Amino acid sequence: MNNSPYEINENISIISDDELSRAVEERGEEMKNAAPAKRSCEGHRGRVRERFLKSGLDGFAPHEILELLLFYAIPRQDTKKMAHELIDRFGSVSGVFDADVSELTQVKGVTENAAVLFRLIPKILSVYYTEQSKGVSYTNTDMLASLFRPCFVGEATEKFLIACFDSSLRLLGITEISRGTSAYAAVEMRKIMSAVLNKECAMAAVAHNHPNGSPKPSDEDIAVTRRINELLAAVDVRLMDHIIIGRSMTYSMRDGGDLSIFD
Repeated sequence: MNNSPYEINENISIISDDELSRAVEERGEEMKNAAPAKRSCEGHRGRVRERFLKSGLDGFAPHEILELLLFYAIPRQDTKKMAHELIDRFGSVSGVFDADVSELTQVKGVTENAAVLFRLIPKILSVYYTEQSKGVSYTNTDMLASLFRPCFVGEATEKFLIACFDSSLRLLGITEISRGTSAYAAVEMRKIMSAVLNKECAMAAVAHNHPNGSPKPSDEDIAVTRRINELLAAVDVRLMDHIIIGRSMTYSMRDGGDLSIFD
């Protein structure tokens, strides 16, 4: 074996000057043709961003809202067609935000990063509204419903929460007790007790969602609420209400008169 550095190129084909020139010219043409499309895409993105910065989402069509979000997950591509297909498939912006990542990525061009971004939006909204609620006194049913509603945005399964308040009805925190096909299947009274004792609350309200139906309480809803009230009363914590979040409506068990405990 000859290890001389002068022998290693003997099998490499030699490219003529003419062939090299043609290859350079062809590559230059490809880049020249691609440049206008790239500039057009970048210009469109810039215009959409400027619209948002100037007037928020006023005047934006549903697909344009999704397109704006897609800009930040899928760079250097035309995302308008994807946005239209997402609306066609899921029906609305909220339908897209509520869809599973696996469903979203079935739409051609939608990456996992884009799907995760869509799923993040309702979760971020929930955190935002909860933090905005600090220091507010929750003195009526409408305020409690407004507190809990964002916590269930994008939830496709049942979830059970407890909110703790001080003696002035200011929010101390919201704790998730359970989630699943039936929120009550996994409700642990021990976790409820732990939440109220750790936060040293004077009053509490509970909430759960009916993702696919009416918010009107079932017999199980009523029975569990009665049990929670007995548990809280034993540690001198008053149960303010049980809020049920439906797909488009909210129900208050206090206002509905389902239990005498709220009289």
